Amino acid sequence: MGVFNRYYKTRSFYCALLLSATAGLVAADPNDWVNVNYVLQQNGAGNTAAAQQSILNKAGGTAQSGPWSVVNKNGIIAPSGNAHDYLSWAPYHWPNCNWCSKGTNHLSNPDQGGNGTDAGGDDDFGDGDGDFNGDDPYEDGGGEEDEAVHLSALNNLNVLRRNTGHSVSHSFSHHRMLRRKRGALHHGSLHAAPVRRQDSESPSATVNLLGDLPLPTDGVPPVPTYPPNTNGFPPMGTSSSSTVKTINGTPAPAQAPAKTQQSKCTPSPTKSLAPSATWTTCPYVVRDGKRNPDVDTLPDSRDFVSMSQSVLYNGVAYGLQKTRSYSQNVARFVDAWFLTPATAMNPNVNYGQLVRGPGKAHQIGTYTGILDIRGLVKVVNAMQIMRATASPDWTAARDKAMSNWIKTYVSWLENSSLGKEAASKANNHVSFYVSQLAAAKMAIGDNQGAQTVLKNYFAGPYLDQIAASGEQPFEAVRTRPFHYRCFNLEAMITNAKLADQLGMNFWTAKTKYGATIQTALDYTMGLDPKREDVSDVFPWVAAVAAAYGDPKGKYTGFLQNKDSGYTSETFWFYDQTAALPNSPAGARAKHRRDEVLGVANAAETAVADAVDSAKGTTVQALDAVGSGQIPFECPAVFRDAQETELEDDLFVTCDVLRPFYEILPSVDPSAL
Repeated sequence: MGVFNRYYKTRSFYCALLLSATAGLVAADPNDWVNVNYVLQQNGAGNTAAAQQSILNKAGGTAQSGPWSVVNKNGIIAPSGNAHDYLSWAPYHWPNCNWCSKGTNHLSNPDQGGNGTDAGGDDDFGDGDGDFNGDDPYEDGGGEEDEAVHLSALNNLNVLRRNTGHSVSHSFSHHRMLRRKRGALHHGSLHAAPVRRQDSESPSATVNLLGDLPLPTDGVPPVPTYPPNTNGFPPMGTSSSSTVKTINGTPAPAQAPAKTQQSKCTPSPTKSLAPSATWTTCPYVVRDGKRNPDVDTLPDSRDFVSMSQSVLYNGVAYGLQKTRSYSQNVARFVDAWFLTPATAMNPNVNYGQLVRGPGKAHQIGTYTGILDIRGLVKVVNAMQIMRATASPDWTAARDKAMSNWIKTYVSWLENSSLGKEAASKANNHVSFYVSQLAAAKMAIGDNQGAQTVLKNYFAGPYLDQIAASGEQPFEAVRTRPFHYRCFNLEAMITNAKLADQLGMNFWTAKTKYGATIQTALDYTMGLDPKREDVSDVFPWVAAVAAAYGDPKGKYTGFLQNKDSGYTSETFWFYDQTAALPNSPAGARAKHRRDEVLGVANAAETAVADAVDSAKGTTVQALDAVGSGQIPFECPAVFRDAQETELEDDLFVTCDVLRPFYEILPSVDPSAL
């Protein structure tokens, strides 16, 4: 079938590979954006001195692990056969061969993680939490025990009962999601995956900017708008099983375990299968919350996270201190990942979060793989700092080459089937898609295009993402609702920051139920995360305090109580009112400065008054809901369909989401 070009015959080699895969890992922050002009105005001043020092320390520390490259896949390459194509695997999928011969494991090294077979049941595959210093490249997902799934479901039920006063049936929590099994693909007899040698592939035509090598030519190179044609691949083993997919690091919503219908078994091979043969012979099935450890044999996702984080740290560090070593690191890491022909990534994610298994359906990635590249926002942030400082290391040739790469990627995001699919979603997928696309357009100088992307988001999908209470229904139905609420806050706040950089204010943008980003953060802050990680919310508490103000110390008090060292966290530097000049708090600060200078005018006063009035959003929303002014209506995504996809092959209906929209807002007595 020609999907992967090398397999590992010994357990010792396999284990050594897993260890080496984590060698260049950098513990990364969530996605974020820091105002470029603000960075250039700071240098160890104010209450962010400790946070700035953390950034400087991490800039130098992370640089020691670089550079990183997409071609370092430990000998495994994408179905295209091109080592420059990004590749990652869905981590919660496990091989399920259902051999006709029972009682015999036909796989080599059956005890090693991720390569055993299982005909069903709820066997414990181990914790497999993938805790790499607190960061998981697959959207911060970690191992999740079944008990945590049930606790999350009960947590959702308790929220509904507490806020609505209505009893919610237990069956609701376990049947709110719909699964769609892939259509069974019928193939010929068993066929082992042939070996494909990585070193036989010629490098893609990518720009080299090092030394005196040729510079890029004008124009945008052609972009594959659809995943490659997979015709001609050898037939694979017969199986009537189908695969239910989910994104990397993301467990399926709480519900009854998925049932895999298997009317036929797979003919048993006469010889032991190598681990790599399992990838193209066995159907893969979802084990909700069970992370398959063999996904770590592919380093692309981890390496992109590490690269983008180090690029941002070093970019900000250069903006603060103008020390050449920092800007040289930025240039070196950008060259290695994006520009040097021998190591560059092709500008697409055709094979992101690929679900393994037999047949053509498993020869391409899923739209969820676009999440893997969300750190592009950090790369663009560093690029803008390099440009603003006129760094001698960010040469005109390098800038032109990187702009051309991003132009091609923008074309892929907007025109490929996977990109269009991500753009059509209603939950965090579309939020992060917008972050990438808007930042990418800023990088190529298309600020108007970036503004349009952001306007369309806040006038479109955002309108249905936050209920009057601040609940985020599309995230609340997940098995880890606290994490996913924070995850979408991450994307929404990044989008608001990108808009702020462009001179726009979406901080006061309201959903159809009168809620703002602040409403969503306040609601999430008030929840008990149970067994989830409360630190997921810390950066967004700081961001909301900076954007909306914190006159009563509610947000800083929360941070002080939960993380006494928060002022040394990197996010504390990013999340200052001075970094958000178009936010409500930023407008008030400007108004006060202008008054001091004697240049305040009526228009600015009106803006400040309008911003102040937004502070009562929660109370206004409560009044509106109570008086019936904001009746519930199904989100726009249901206009043309009865259900919508939250993750690959996981669907939800409007009726399931409705109770989350109808939770009544709570009111802080001090706000009355």
